[in-house]
Amino acid sequence: MPASRVFLSTIGRPLDPADAAVPVLDRGFLFGDAVFETLRTAGGRPVAWTAHTERLRRSAAGIGLELPWSDAELRARVDATHADTGNADSLVRIVVTRGVGPLMLDPRQAVTPTLAVLAIPLDLPDEAGYVRGLRARIVDITRVPATALDPAFKTANYLPNIQALRQALAAGDDEAILINPAGVVAEGATSNVFAVLQGVVYTPPVDTGILPGITRAAVLDLAGKLGIPAQESALHPFDVRCAEEVFLTSSVRGPIAVTSVDGHPIASGTEGPLTARIRRAYAAALATF
Repeated sequence: MPASRVFLSTIGRPLDPADAAVPVLDRGFLFGDAVFETLRTAGGRPVAWTAHTERLRRSAAGIGLELPWSDAELRARVDATHADTGNADSLVRIVVTRGVGPLMLDPRQAVTPTLAVLAIPLDLPDEAGYVRGLRARIVDITRVPATALDPAFKTANYLPNIQALRQALAAGDDEAILINPAGVVAEGATSNVFAVLQGVVYTPPVDTGILPGITRAAVLDLAGKLGIPAQESALHPFDVRCAEEVFLTSSVRGPIAVTSVDGHPIASGTEGPLTARIRRAYAAALATF
């Protein structure tokens, strides 16, 4: 059984990625006129399914795109695509484009959205990888301001994030941390940012210009249950560079430590104790999300 499969609404069944194609006049290809969600399965079940579908619908509504599928229909496509891989667990991406239309910006003549569900093998760091953590770099590419594109909408317009990550990779690091136009820390290229200062876990508030991450919300909730003080508060680059611990969250990896920032180690240079507690609690609670 293949390890990667794609469901396309234009075909109506899972197929091999090599056989999957969208027309060149699809607006997702031409203009990034699309929304998406990335999630993982645990025990074959999509994690935080309701939260992901709610955010997908908010993103679609935010760009004036009506989704013609019910949540149950979307879930059936995801379940079928994952099952067809034969993987124990998969990384799943749901992509909805506005569909095919004329070669012009005006979206009104694209009336049939395209749905693609991609399922690939879930590849997570091992325990040593989580302890070793990631090297991050605060880059000089700023987060797109809400006046240009609301960061709460998860759209296919990811070029600024790609450019930020390119800058971090060129410096030998693993992830980029973007600031907003006011110079305040916003988020990672593919993650939300947390910093531990004097025993308190801080993460930038939504009005900093971030995507309100689903794992971010779960971690804030978990921290409260663990008795770890946590709150939303503006972080400056200095705060992150001087923090006792730094970690990132995403729907696939969950919480993962940042052990160096801009080439300088964070504390001991390995996963900190609060990060480890939160990470293990998150892994244990996956089945409940």
